[in-house]
Amino acid sequence: MATDRIKKSMSILLASILLIMTVLGCGDATGISSSGDSQNNSNVTSYKKAIVRDEAATAPASKELNNHKLVTENNNYALYLNEDVLSIIVYDKHTGKYMESSPSYDDGKVGDFIKGAMRSGVVLKMIYGIRNDMQADLCNDKTDRKITYTDDGFSADIYWTKYKLGLTLEVKLLEDGIVARVPDESIREDGNKYYFGSISIYPYMGSTYLDSEDGYMFIPDGNGALIYMDDKDGRFNSGYSSWVYGEDVGFDESKPATLLWDRYEVINDAYKILAPIYGMAHTDSEIAYLAIIEEGQERAIIEALPNGAGQIAYNRICTWFTSRRIYSQPAGNSDSTEVFKVLEEDRSHSDLQIRFVFLSGDTANYCGMANAYRDYLFEQGDIVACEDNTYRTRIDFLGAESEKWVIGTKIVPMTTVENIESIYAELKNQGITDIFSVYKGWQKGGLYNLPIDDYKTEDEIGEAKDLTALIKAAEADGIKIYLYDDALRINPDENNATFNTIKRINKIKYTEDTFKDVYEKFMFLTPARTDELLGKFVSKYTKDGVYNLALGGISNNVFSYTYNGKTYSRYDCADNYAAIVSGANAKTNLVLEQPFVYLWNSMDAFLDMPLYTSSYIYEDEFIPFLSIVLKGVVPVYTEYVNFEANKQEFFLKMIETGSYPSFYITEEASSDMIYTNSNDIYSSQYSVYEDTIKSYASELKAVNDKVSNAYIIGHEIGENGLTVVTYDNGVKIYINYGSAEISADGHTIAGMSYKVVE
Repeated sequence: MATDRIKKSMSILLASILLIMTVLGCGDATGISSSGDSQNNSNVTSYKKAIVRDEAATAPASKELNNHKLVTENNNYALYLNEDVLSIIVYDKHTGKYMESSPSYDDGKVGDFIKGAMRSGVVLKMIYGIRNDMQADLCNDKTDRKITYTDDGFSADIYWTKYKLGLTLEVKLLEDGIVARVPDESIREDGNKYYFGSISIYPYMGSTYLDSEDGYMFIPDGNGALIYMDDKDGRFNSGYSSWVYGEDVGFDESKPATLLWDRYEVINDAYKILAPIYGMAHTDSEIAYLAIIEEGQERAIIEALPNGAGQIAYNRICTWFTSRRIYSQPAGNSDSTEVFKVLEEDRSHSDLQIRFVFLSGDTANYCGMANAYRDYLFEQGDIVACEDNTYRTRIDFLGAESEKWVIGTKIVPMTTVENIESIYAELKNQGITDIFSVYKGWQKGGLYNLPIDDYKTEDEIGEAKDLTALIKAAEADGIKIYLYDDALRINPDENNATFNTIKRINKIKYTEDTFKDVYEKFMFLTPARTDELLGKFVSKYTKDGVYNLALGGISNNVFSYTYNGKTYSRYDCADNYAAIVSGANAKTNLVLEQPFVYLWNSMDAFLDMPLYTSSYIYEDEFIPFLSIVLKGVVPVYTEYVNFEANKQEFFLKMIETGSYPSFYITEEASSDMIYTNSNDIYSSQYSVYEDTIKSYASELKAVNDKVSNAYIIGHEIGENGLTVVTYDNGVKIYINYGSAEISADGHTIAGMSYKVVE
């Protein structure tokens, strides 16, 4: 429970203090610089810092730098400002290196439109009629401006006189970087022709020209990816652009699916952004930043464009905060093919804030960024060290499915309570009891009889009292069983979905296509209805003395919607889900399915961590960014091993990331589900995976027992296929992804193998 984890966090205070006093070596990335303002730092007792930056500054700040004047400075950094366009420079007083918000090199090939975006501290995309791509900036447009200087930064009131739009930009220098903010109350729309579409703050921060600087951009795709800043030779027309927390189903954004024979999806969806972060590293200059979107992230887009994209020879990465959107409104009923464009009635209401955490020297890389983000999350209370980080093999079970019958559907039992007891007994005889299980499809009617509001099991897999007895008996053996609840969806074929389901902004009922034969569509419950039904279920479930709950659906979806004539924003939805999950966490032992970051302080384990990315063509390198952040904090379980084509490489990825394996298991053959909505589960029978489960349990447990509560502070990717992972307890793991034997640091690592060195 949450209170237990807090006690655990306090208990590691002494170790944390000792670690703070020690500088740890870690190859390519030794740790992080101190982060957070003094107010937050005074409360930090629950995490480890690898580097404390307390040495005297070696490169004093001058009064002027590249046509920017000194505004303020502290022990670590100096902040410079160009008043004409509000561009800034952040200067590292320890190294003499700096990073600019506007590239100082001009190749003379960009027009005024692009140059305005490159130079300006704030850039707008305005809405005019049904156009949403009109730019306003501080170079090409007339503005009234008033700059006020403060002890730690400045504030600039900006008003575009032609467009009658205004806002205030506030910039504050911290000990570890800067915070740039646009307060919601400062945003003004005084006319009736031009409106804020989206706003970007320092969109060219750290940008570079072609391959003028070695380094990379970090994007939060999957577990994490890098786009190198080499010369791309104009190979890419576009780059990365993705909504934080996924697209908003409340707006008409549906895209045609890529189907085989008009029935089967053949392309997986891209991963959603789980945490609102991105970064830039100049490895030649040994300076980098991690950008954390602190406010406004629910309607933010992260955009990273390598040189050549859009015929612009600069590498750039930024955030666009969406204020208003244009959507499609059917002219008649929901089936009408005639639509017209409608402007969102009200703009978003939220402060817009980005924190740029700067890193230098050995920390100016993606591992330093990940360590900085972990520290930041601890400081903010967004993660809490889990009491139990014990290695466990995850063995999930599918109870019951449904297939079409003469009238309605019939149950297809796949794994009964008795079957699970037998599997556990067999594994126990082999000495394997370190097991973590999520039981799906246990409820009356099977896997897709949603929503769940009662603790009633499907008759063909066993009675509720039998399942309760199994959970308690397994707990005595050290096995944890969690019941799964998709708290978001309702099945309109099995339950009345007339009420309590969301509509899009255009007042049309939202339906989710499955492209399956039995249940073709699902709908989304309103957050209020989710809260009511989940509360009923938890109350009845915990009454029997069992508390383990696995939540999905609401853990990784957030959307705008209308209900009973009222419009709700993604901010409303995220706030409601955070409250619902926090409430469930207070009453249960809660694990979450691929959760968004604002829920991480309510989880005892992270389920379905992606070990790869969406494999966009412009991505140059996969990095285990989120795994570095969470390893040693909470148990992290991979996506299912069953469905990985290269299981040997996937096994090495688990070694590299410190993740725990996941299997999706049935007693019966997966072919029994060919006429169900689970017909894409092509391999799941326990007898097929029995030996793999046993070998994984033995080998991965041996590795993870050496690093279970340690943090990753170093991660190096070699050109020869060798990856080296360094933990803060001194353990190093060498992973060889190549086919040939490799020697490193006096150790020999066989092809497609690994070595743990204590």
